[in-house]
Amino acid sequence: MKKKPTIELLRRRAEPPEEALRETEERLRLATEATGLGVWLWDPVADRMVWENERPFEIFGLEPSSEPPSAARLLEEFIHPSDTGHLLREIRRAMRTRSRRQLSCRIHRRNDGALRWIEITVRPRTMRDGRLWLLGTMADVTGYRRAEAALRSSEELYRTVIASMDEGFCLVEVLFDDGDAPCDYRFLEINKAFEQHTGLNDAVGRTIRELVPAHEPYWWEAYGRVARTGEPVRFVSEAQGLARWYDVYATRLGGAGSRKVAVLFNDITERRRADEELRRLAAELARADRRKNEFLATLAHELRNPLAPLRNGLRLMRIAADRPEVVEPTRAMMERQLAHMVQLVDDLLDVARISSGKLDLRLQRVALHTVVDSAVETCGPQIEARRQSLGLDLPSLPMWLRADPVRLSQVLGNLLHNASKYTPEGGHIGLSAAPDGEGAVRITVHDDGAGIAPDLLPSVFDMFTQGGRSADTLYGGLGIGLALVRRLVEQHGGTVAAESAGTGQGSAFHVGLPLASPAPAASAGEPPPRPPIAAPLRVLVADDNADSADTLAMVLETEGHELRVAHDGAEALRLAQAWRPDLAILDIGMPGLNGHEVARALRATPGLEDIVLLALTGWGSAEDRARSAASGFDLHLTKPVDPLQVLRLLARLRPGVAAPADGA
Repeated sequence: MKKKPTIELLRRRAEPPEEALRETEERLRLATEATGLGVWLWDPVADRMVWENERPFEIFGLEPSSEPPSAARLLEEFIHPSDTGHLLREIRRAMRTRSRRQLSCRIHRRNDGALRWIEITVRPRTMRDGRLWLLGTMADVTGYRRAEAALRSSEELYRTVIASMDEGFCLVEVLFDDGDAPCDYRFLEINKAFEQHTGLNDAVGRTIRELVPAHEPYWWEAYGRVARTGEPVRFVSEAQGLARWYDVYATRLGGAGSRKVAVLFNDITERRRADEELRRLAAELARADRRKNEFLATLAHELRNPLAPLRNGLRLMRIAADRPEVVEPTRAMMERQLAHMVQLVDDLLDVARISSGKLDLRLQRVALHTVVDSAVETCGPQIEARRQSLGLDLPSLPMWLRADPVRLSQVLGNLLHNASKYTPEGGHIGLSAAPDGEGAVRITVHDDGAGIAPDLLPSVFDMFTQGGRSADTLYGGLGIGLALVRRLVEQHGGTVAAESAGTGQGSAFHVGLPLASPAPAASAGEPPPRPPIAAPLRVLVADDNADSADTLAMVLETEGHELRVAHDGAEALRLAQAWRPDLAILDIGMPGLNGHEVARALRATPGLEDIVLLALTGWGSAEDRARSAASGFDLHLTKPVDPLQVLRLLARLRPGVAAPADGA
């Protein structure tokens, strides 16, 4: 069924063709003006240009009343020279192929000389007379071109910055499940540093759950909140699935509804570890500082303890000098207290030498029984004074060690002393030894004393640790005895461990040491003894501490030796050169000439080349002994020296008299 023609359609049919044409042209004009397009016609044969509206005049900067320029004039005066060849080729192609072409070129606008970009469309059209015309449009696209260039520049800058950053970067798309909850995210873009910070390869296009199945939900939940709210977030968190810590900044890319999130991040794992290590070290330093303060307070207490009876003893000996029943026990008491002070100082020096790597062991073959006997002899008086029993359980056959007998005896002596200190009067102490079947011996010192609390057991060998075993024990202590034991045992290639069932349950200390071959080797390599010197000896004592020099001289004089005393290096050198002693005992740290300088001068004096030189000093490391030997000293003793040790050394210099080892 045909539709009835509308009134409008009937009106149009009734209008003359000219009216319809004018209406069409008006509509075309309005459309082109609205879009900013210039409409043109060009007769290539006559080179005649027709501009259908005013827009081409505006584009080329010409007056609307002027005549449109010909194509030749446009090419010569307006089109940029670099674009004319391209423009002509495209127009010829359009005419040859009868096809529509679209092209761009630059022009110089006439009114202000500005360089502008225009975009031209060309469509060939054959007119009624059979001639070929070109018709088309033109538009000023300079703004678009500039925006496009700015965008390219911005994108290039963006790519360059992102690619060159040390920080990791990724653009992710947050994925949501059917309940609109974030459940994953996909990598859309990454930079070079991304792989370095994450260790993930070929991430673009893949999801985090695909790459790291163990990744925590926290991450996509955080990015999901950013995508929903558009609020940037900065946080530090651990990615356990990647075994790394990250400092992260995330922001939404795009407007509301966008699920793209840009992420900048840094791998701070090493920094976190360093921070944790610094915190650990700070805590250790705080503990060490606290223990140091406790140690200094204890040291002051321990040094005052023997000083008080020493001062009292001196007064007793002064006011009761003619009463042997008072003087003798007072002297014995003073010797014990002095020995205690010397032991404190020696332990401190030993710890310092071990800590600085300056304690050298004098390893030799030694029988275990010999070491045990020496330790028991040292601690016997203390054990007897407390009426404690000491049980020994040693193998009947000799067990040989390669050890420093003095230091190993010190280890066992410290353990016995410790056992006695923390065991009440009348208690029991035991020392046993047995081979462990693996080329080593296991030595155990045990007691039924105060025991060790379980929480203190792991730190009992630490420096300045008292062990916390009992507050009412007879002895205090500096808390360095067991630390010294551990370090000396380790220097012997052995091990030491503590064992206790708890407070009040006693304790046991186990020392493991490697055994030497069973047969003792003949001693070799000892320096030949000096030729005997006839007694009595002429002895020079030089020390800037007058009390030390004078008292040592008095002790030696009681043994029949002839003494001279000097209180500085220059005086010692003059006396030695004039008096020519057999032996010179020289302090190292004297004013004027020190002991090394005096020794070298004496070795250079004719007739004194063979004088026996003994260094007496507070410095006793291997380096100090080596320096003394280099200066010409024969022997090196550390202060405070036992006068009996000096007497034994002098006895070795007497002809026909054997003397024990001097320990120097």
